[in-house]
Amino acid sequence: MITPVTSQFFDGFLLGIVLFSAPGPKDALVLRQGASGGSLWGVVAICVIADAVLIAIGAAGVGVLLDSHPRVVSAMLLAGAAYLVWFGGQRMLACIRNTSTPNGVDGAPNIHRSLLNTTLMLSFANPYAWLDTIVLIGSTGAATPVAARPSFFIGTMSASCIWFMILATGARKLTGVFKYPKVWRWLDAAIALLMAYLTAGLLRDAIRSF
Repeated sequence: MITPVTSQFFDGFLLGIVLFSAPGPKDALVLRQGASGGSLWGVVAICVIADAVLIAIGAAGVGVLLDSHPRVVSAMLLAGAAYLVWFGGQRMLACIRNTSTPNGVDGAPNIHRSLLNTTLMLSFANPYAWLDTIVLIGSTGAATPVAARPSFFIGTMSASCIWFMILATGARKLTGVFKYPKVWRWLDAAIALLMAYLTAGLLRDAIRSF
């Protein structure tokens, strides 16, 4: 027998899978790390924890508040667009300069620090992540019965965890494919195009929010 609490869990889980499976900057980073054989699970942990934190903020009612202040949302979108331009530009430059292939010194402390900082930035500086977790999930959760809200938000958090686990595991299996430098250049070119597409969407949404 499916109880209302169980039903809300699955509703949250399905919503989370739909949102988190859409390609984004964090997914691209996990794919690169997994395919290169570099540090991966720390990146995955940060991605999952960041989603959980943002969902918790949305559960606290911040999403409903942001939804009523479009100019604040516009500022977030513009800031995020600027960051995605930088991130995509870095990947395009690496493709053009033929420096896309990881250099194999992933164990250096400064590399780890840079990687973790990048993961944190992609997790919290991406406005799409805020809109998906805080605004959309937060607003949807606020419309559910009070007693079932925790199950709904736990469902969305579970979806994030499972998605990144699947993505990381799949990326590890691609290590053999990425032994050729040309494949890494193609990946960086694809990431740059994806960032350009996301940036265009952010700018469009920012203009609509004014």
